[in-house]
Amino acid sequence: MAEGNRADLKQMAARIIDLLESDLAQAGFDLLDVRIFRGGGRVQLRIYVDLAEGDISLGEVASASRTIGMLMEEADPFPDPYVIEVSSPGIRRPLRKREHYHSAVGQKVDLKVMGAGSRRVRGILQELDGDVLVVAGSSEDQAAAEDSPEEIRVPLGRVLEGNLDTEFDAQALINADRRRRKDERRTMRQAKKKVRKMRPKARKNPGDDSSSGETEK
Repeated sequence: MAEGNRADLKQMAARIIDLLESDLAQAGFDLLDVRIFRGGGRVQLRIYVDLAEGDISLGEVASASRTIGMLMEEADPFPDPYVIEVSSPGIRRPLRKREHYHSAVGQKVDLKVMGAGSRRVRGILQELDGDVLVVAGSSEDQAAAEDSPEEIRVPLGRVLEGNLDTEFDAQALINADRRRRKDERRTMRQAKKKVRKMRPKARKNPGDDSSSGETEK
């Protein structure tokens, strides 16, 4: 998609955010982001919501959807037909506001950036320096090696879309599972040692026959 079209969709999304954000906040919802797509002669709005405290349920998503539907029907912002999809954040949590990025510092992010042709930046979000995201990673026009990531500075105003990047790392999961099993075995060995130390030794009564093998009950 051309950069101009992306910018237009971003501006449309910003208008929808202005329309919805205040009312959703009053109802206890955090409007994470609005993504807009065109296709098949209609506009598709994908709206991501969460609770202000996080961990939204399906019932609460449905409640937010009803609120959004009423606000959109009243405002009627598009001359063309449109479809609304309201969703919880999912594992690739959308990032839009400064506080979203502050919460993501230290985590891997995936950014679509508007510039000399749109590009994609992926890496660890190091900090938010004023209105600039500082990412240790690589972009499509900077082929940085994974073991020596470059520092990439991305102005917030140039970000078309931001998400947490939950790329599947099979080897990391295997290593984590090995560590977990090793820790479990160590804990079990330590627990058995404690039981042996705490178990009292059987005492013999003076009249017992030591060769009988029977204990007093």
